[in-house]
Amino acid sequence: MRTATELTVARAWTQLLKLEDGALADLTPGRITRRAPKARAVTFVRLLSHGVIVGPQWAIDRAADRSDDELAELQVLQELTADHDSRPLGAATLSFTDVSIDGLPEAVTADDDATVATLEGRCPPEDVEEVGLAGMPTRWVVLGSSPEAPREKAPAAAAGFVVWADVLAHLGVLTAPDQRRQGQGTVAAGLAINAALAAGLLPQWRARADNEASQQLARRLGFQPLGSQTTVHIDRR
Repeated sequence: MRTATELTVARAWTQLLKLEDGALADLTPGRITRRAPKARAVTFVRLLSHGVIVGPQWAIDRAADRSDDELAELQVLQELTADHDSRPLGAATLSFTDVSIDGLPEAVTADDDATVATLEGRCPPEDVEEVGLAGMPTRWVVLGSSPEAPREKAPAAAAGFVVWADVLAHLGVLTAPDQRRQGQGTVAAGLAINAALAAGLLPQWRARADNEASQQLARRLGFQPLGSQTTVHIDRR
């Protein structure tokens, strides 16, 4: 991955984590902390050569003698915060690509709310929630053959993105279970990636640590992992 791409990632996540300018651009490995007394979550982000923890001071203190590898584990972060009624929000891999997808096949697409809702209705609720397709302002729904009526078109897969920190295109891809492993998700994702790059944005992929299918698709699309994000919610500060 190009150095310029890594610098873009560093600048964007410096803004997202509300760190001092240039904090992540320094390639010298080290732990960065940001005290957030009123935060209702504790977040650990491992990115490029840094580990970053954001949360109340007591959480930062408890994490001081833990390694980055440990803090990236959801169970470890939850154990450190258990006495503050913590609950897991998730652990995910952060991947990026600066290469467009060539040779995409012709595809019939739509982007209206009704088609998106139909696709979401065909997918498991946890997948729908993770992707958040309905809330994305930019999206492509690939239409394929309907299982119930083969001569009719039905939404098979979709991809979209939300712009983060002015430079990242945070992607989401959703594929109907009966359409998986047929390339529909790859086509939808490719359309989103190419549109993002054409707009001067850097595509970002966040996949749950336990979602191997999502991580495999990211690799096939050329995404390279640069870090991870682990977060727990706390009810008592």
